[in-house]
Order: sequence, then C-alpha cells, then structure tokens
Amino acid sequence: MTDPRDPQHFRTVLGHFPTGVAAVTSIGEDGGPIGMIVGSFTSVSLDPPLVAFLPAKRSRTGPRIVGSGRFLVNVLGAHQELISRAFAAGGDSKFDSVGWTRSPGGLPLLDDAVAWIECDIEAVHEAGDHDIVVGEVCALEAVSPAAPLIFFQGGYGRFASLSLAAAGEPDLIDQLRLVDVARPFMAELAASTEVECLASSAIGEESVLLATAGRPVDGRTYSRVGQRLPLDPPLGAALVAWSPAASSAWKARAHAGTDCAGELDQLLARVRDRGWSVTTWSDDLRALEATVDDTLRHGVTPQARRSVRELVGRLTAEHEPADLARAQGFRSVTVPVMGGGEVVLQLTLRLPFGTGSADLDRFLAPLRETAQRVSTALNSSLASEGSR
Repeated sequence: MTDPRDPQHFRTVLGHFPTGVAAVTSIGEDGGPIGMIVGSFTSVSLDPPLVAFLPAKRSRTGPRIVGSGRFLVNVLGAHQELISRAFAAGGDSKFDSVGWTRSPGGLPLLDDAVAWIECDIEAVHEAGDHDIVVGEVCALEAVSPAAPLIFFQGGYGRFASLSLAAAGEPDLIDQLRLVDVARPFMAELAASTEVECLASSAIGEESVLLATAGRPVDGRTYSRVGQRLPLDPPLGAALVAWSPAASSAWKARAHAGTDCAGELDQLLARVRDRGWSVTTWSDDLRALEATVDDTLRHGVTPQARRSVRELVGRLTAEHEPADLARAQGFRSVTVPVMGGGEVVLQLTLRLPFGTGSADLDRFLAPLRETAQRVSTALNSSLASEGSR
C-alpha cells in the first residue's frame, strides 16, 4: 500500500473525485479587484446559510480576500475554462481580459458566471496547509442554465447526461441538419448490405459520430452516437484529404515518429485517387476500439482521452493500406459526402469479420452510390436555402 503521505499519490487518488470550479473574488486594499480559482468550494449550513472555500496557506490572494472581510463565489460555466486558467496562473493581470461588473454588495461579479454567492466572512479555521474560510451568505443568484466547469483527474471537463446522443451538443447543430438529410439513404443502405452504416463529421480537431443505421456486426447493444475521436493521423483521412488546409492541420497533429512529408502525404493521395478510404484490422485498432467502447459505457475522463490519443498514435499508415490485395481483412470502408464543394460528412460501413479484397466491392459500390445520392440531396437543400 502506498504511503498516504506521498503527495503525488494523494493527488492522484483524490483526483478521482470531480469538483466544481469557482472564482472567488473580492476588493483589495487598493480598491482593485482580486480573485483566485478554487476547487474546494462547498456549502456548509442552511440555517444560518453558510458556505466555505479552502485557500492554500501559500496563496498570495487568499490572505488578501480574508483581509477584506468579504468574498463572492463565481461558479464558472463549461465555456469559461480560459478564465479559470487565467486566474489560476497568478499575477496581477487576472482581470485584464475578463469582463465583470459589481455585485449588489460591490464585489467583482464575472460576466457569464453560472451562479454567484456573496458572503461576509464568518470564521477562518486552520487545516494543515490550507485554511477553511467560512462565509455567511448575504445574497445569491443562479444566473445561467449553462453546464458548469468541472475539474477531474487533472483536467477540465463539463457535465453531460448519461445519454450519449449528440443532439444536445451546441457545436453539432449544422452537422445534425445535414445528417437528417442523409438518414433515409443510410437506412436503405444498411438494409441492403445488412451491415451498420455510420455518418460522422469533422468538428474542430475531432471526428464526431452523428448517426447510425442498421444492426452492428459485433453484436453491440449500446449506441456509439455522440462518440468523439481525435482527428489525428491516420484516423479521418476521408474527412481531410480534399482540403489542403485541413490536410495540413491534420498532418501537424501526427504523433512523434510519423513521417508527415512521406507516409501521410502518400496516404492522403491514395484516398483522393480512390475516392474512398478503407481500414484494416490490427491489434492496435482492437485496443483502440475497446478503450473507446469503455469510455462510452463508463464516461469520458481526461485519463481516458489521453489513453485514446496514445492508442491512435500507435496506428501506422497501413491502417489505410496501400496494397489492398495483401491486406489481412478490412474493418471498414468510408466514402466522403460533398456539399458546397467540400467534404461535409463521411459515410462508413462497418464490415463483417473476415471481409477481404474480393468481397470489398460488394459493399463499396452501394456505399459510393449512397454517398452520391446524399450529396445531391444536400446540394439541393443548400440551393433551396440560398434562394429563400
């Protein structure tokens, strides 16, 4: 058993308990705003209404807040990670790029905070290398229904419901409109090929699974819709191969040891020349899929994200093979869907185990036809919207 006095082990274990992130603010002796980030804010009592936060004794800002006799807790939203990082960095410029107004009691109230609690300091208790600062609540308000910012296992995150559906994600609205056009074509394709059809899109530096149709060939009973994967080489070649800017950014995210100027350029050229992408089974791909499935069942954590990125980095360029005849079984085949002259979606068929090069065209031909039908429907829809 590891010694509980080992600081690193203590942080690692306690890091498995998620905490909310709050900015505690006040007014300094010079009349200017002061503030610090805490993950230790907690409610203490209902009657009287008491809350507390725990600044480290080595903190420069904590004693200044205690000395002011008052503080205001700003509960940060998931969209305010940069504010948290700025406040956590220390120094005297925390408020330079942060919008704020004054609370009813005259304390710094950060713009877009999810909620705020204004307090008079009631007591300060010593607790090891921290202090427990207890405040009696004078005023409080929930300002926004936005999801809060969460700190877990050394990384930032946000609250999500147990549903893995992507519909609630604000950065997917445009893509979900596109996939609504594709759904009937996907269902028809899945029925005719008797395998699962997936639609995904590039969102920033990730590929996101937007919709599925058909029955999974692996017997899975849970949905992967909403699954996000890093759009790092060699994954997602069909999403970036037709855009020089996207290709350059994709290659720049290659993991150490990958020859961007050689292997990745050849990989992208193969995808463009073929007009489609194909992947093969490997032990590393199996490990990646198992890890991704585990995150879907148990939740995405910073540690899981790091594991996924590490496993993606192990995939070689032969994940997208040059010689199809020598490939040892195909995992999937993917065709881009064009809209407005660029790749807006990709359609993928998850192939039955044992699919070889002789069987590939049986799936590829109807997939290419379906992608063209979706592209035609999307361009027609875009043209209609443009004429309104």
